Amino acid sequence: MKRGQIVFFVTLFFLLGVPAYAYGDPTGGSFLQILLPMLAALWAFFLIFASRIRRTVAGFVRKLSGTKPDEPAA
Repeated sequence: MKRGQIVFFVTLFFLLGVPAYAYGDPTGGSFLQILLPMLAALWAFFLIFASRIRRTVAGFVRKLSGTKPDEPAA
């Protein structure tokens, strides 16, 4: 999947989930009806791209600390 497609589906998910707020329980149940699906989508996104996220964060931390990655032995 390309990045544009992922952004499209995530945006579509949030836009379809927000109108559900109109049918929510006014005692606070509507908060969970919107929050939990969004939280589930973010968790799924993290699980799918966890290795890429870890590599990116590790590279960013390495860049900030000024160290270079070890060269693998050939």
